Amino acid sequence: MTRLTNIQLFCILVITMVPTPYQVLAKLLAVTVAQHGWLAILGSILPGFILVWAYYYILVNSSRPFPGLLEEHCGTVTGKILGFIYIWVFYLVAVKSLVIFANFFLSNVLPGMPISILLIFIILPAFYALRKGLEASVRTVELITITGYPLAMLLLFFGLGPETDWSRLLPLGGFAVADLFYGILLVSTYSSFMIVVLTLGPFCHQPGNLWKWMFSAYGLFLLSTLVIAAIPIVTYGSALTSVQTFPAFNIARSTNIAGFIHNIEIILVSAVITGVFGVLAIFWFVTCYSIQQVFGLQDYRIMVGPTAIMAGILAVLLVPNIHFMYIMLERIFPWIFITLFGLLPLLLALVIRLKRPKDLQPGMMAGNN
Repeated sequence: MTRLTNIQLFCILVITMVPTPYQVLAKLLAVTVAQHGWLAILGSILPGFILVWAYYYILVNSSRPFPGLLEEHCGTVTGKILGFIYIWVFYLVAVKSLVIFANFFLSNVLPGMPISILLIFIILPAFYALRKGLEASVRTVELITITGYPLAMLLLFFGLGPETDWSRLLPLGGFAVADLFYGILLVSTYSSFMIVVLTLGPFCHQPGNLWKWMFSAYGLFLLSTLVIAAIPIVTYGSALTSVQTFPAFNIARSTNIAGFIHNIEIILVSAVITGVFGVLAIFWFVTCYSIQQVFGLQDYRIMVGPTAIMAGILAVLLVPNIHFMYIMLERIFPWIFITLFGLLPLLLALVIRLKRPKDLQPGMMAGNN
């Protein structure tokens, strides 16, 4: 597999975690905890750091990348069963990114555009990149992070106009503790997308310094989600934010700075497209690579074509119902992702800690072999 630099892996982790919350997290938190979404983000700091530690601990005590390390630590049969389950969950993230973007585009930009045509424009570039190999996708993701991420964040700050009222983040009371904990769960769902590091981390040039880049990516994710959650609230208030489909787009559409900077929503769409490409390409690759490892295939690229067709069909079926999509995002997907991307890795790290193989020294990784 292609060797990765640590900065490239940092870019991959940022892109896998940030674009989806950029589109939907403000609404989800406004519905769940109203103006207290920023408290949920602060509350997710400790669980997130524990999760990052678990990923790194698994990496330095494994000789194979994910999902092969499941067979190493859980046995061949159990490892393959878990690996098969993870194939579908990784694929679910890739399809979900398509569905969210298609709903975003069709509800705000070109409502009458055929869904299939829109999906082709998203799937084909990722398909081409994966067929060319991981290196093409990684270099594209690196460029997206350097250019698209700062632009997307800057566009949100443009929404801070005369109508901004920071007191809308208050009061601190008046929320149910259960709702706050569910808000923390929602935020932790997206930080758990860092699980891709278990597949890609072993192939870094300097795996010993990987933990610094993982914590840096998580810190940037926290900062990004604070901005994503807070700016719509101080601009519109929690009630209006909770009924908007994509608050970030509405901020870009209404931005007007001194009558000179306005109508910048097309710039936001461009930034979102690149972010969706990154999420789709990385999780699509991890899906195909997992299939290769679980079923012992010679090359993951033979699965790119069949999975592309399936992704298109599933996305077409799911796109027309945006209400159903948000129900899935709020009530179903978080439990799936936090269980398989969060709780199971934590359990695996505990198993490794209690029963570390005697022939495997800490710090051994596939990338060192």
